[in-house]
Amino acid sequence: MKRILKGFFLFLLLFSCSIQTVSAASVHVTLNGKQLSFDTPPYIENGRVLVPMRGVLESLGYSVHWVEHTRSVLAMKDGMNISLPLNNKTVTVNDEQVSVDVPAQLHDSRTFVPLRFLAEYSGADVQWDETSSTVLIHSAEAEGYQKEDAVVYIQTNKMQGSGVILSANGLIATNFHLIENASAMQFIFNNGSLYQGNTTIVGLDPQQDIALLKIEKKGLTPALISHQYAVGDPVTAIGSPQGVRNTATQGSISGFDQDVISATAVIAKGSSGGGLFDASDRIIGMTSSYGNGQYHSIPMANVLQVPQNLSIPLNELKNYPYTPTAPKNLRFVKKNNYAYVSWSPVYGAEHYYVYTANSEKGSYKKLKNTTLGSDIWYWGFPQSFGISINPKRPYYMKVSAVVNGMETPLSPPLKISR
Repeated sequence: MKRILKGFFLFLLLFSCSIQTVSAASVHVTLNGKQLSFDTPPYIENGRVLVPMRGVLESLGYSVHWVEHTRSVLAMKDGMNISLPLNNKTVTVNDEQVSVDVPAQLHDSRTFVPLRFLAEYSGADVQWDETSSTVLIHSAEAEGYQKEDAVVYIQTNKMQGSGVILSANGLIATNFHLIENASAMQFIFNNGSLYQGNTTIVGLDPQQDIALLKIEKKGLTPALISHQYAVGDPVTAIGSPQGVRNTATQGSISGFDQDVISATAVIAKGSSGGGLFDASDRIIGMTSSYGNGQYHSIPMANVLQVPQNLSIPLNELKNYPYTPTAPKNLRFVKKNNYAYVSWSPVYGAEHYYVYTANSEKGSYKKLKNTTLGSDIWYWGFPQSFGISINPKRPYYMKVSAVVNGMETPLSPPLKISR
């Protein structure tokens, strides 16, 4: 079965902080509280800490090799092969080429990388302690890891659900619909501890039903993350359905696309924002919705792509306007002279309209849904509907969503042809 890798560029985010005034010789790095030693010390460039790649990755369990003929570093762990050519912004991850912002580079005859490079695939959380000029790396995997510790029960004054811990210092992902219109929130962790302090919304993508929260609690267990999965892989969904904290159900992946992972592991009301884990206890998706015997999760690549550029106290969230845009990622697959059409689901959509035209800039008219006898369409997985392909000429399609009775703009056109 073909495996996929999505969102690797997230693994290469920069460790940016205001440390331009710190001398390179005074920068320290610790892993789970133990200081790491390097034959060449870390250094600072443009406000970023760079460290010897081999020293840190080997501390986290990777094997690292130098490939002379390609002048690249090869890091391997658990079936993951990462090739980083020097001074090249294109890296190779399991045969897939990915663009990165900052390439590997030589310094004092050693290959150096920004520390945030380690964060995702090592399952590590990276922080900067300005008072001691120390980079703090926390790896749940290195300490002994239980996936249940990475899922949290969430109770708001409106509803109950779940969340996934993304960092040791209080970053938590959940569904937007769980916190929408909420003004109070509490968290119960797997060890039974309770948090009822300040909650700040630091990232939102309401259209994808994603929210990133920050709480003032440290020492949490972040989920180990994977972007590799295939149809048939065994999975475990963990959440708090009906308020029963950290309930686990087993199943397998029945299908996926860039927006959704569909699995047979049962979720129910209260599971929203929980975790979908693979057989290695790494999270691959955030559970989000169910219906018609299907149980859906949002791929972690989509969750991690949400910018952390907000600082909204929970009780002010009601002032944040959710204005849905046009449906994204309109696409189709061809089979037996039919085009099976799908798009990214829009949170809160009551239904959709589909428009067609004979040319890209032609006059678009609503497509009638003959099954329903109306012009209303609904999102579905693995496709929303199938339509015959005209063998002689292409036609074009756009889609809009209706949320709270208001129609969004139309999506970019999709060309349907043989």
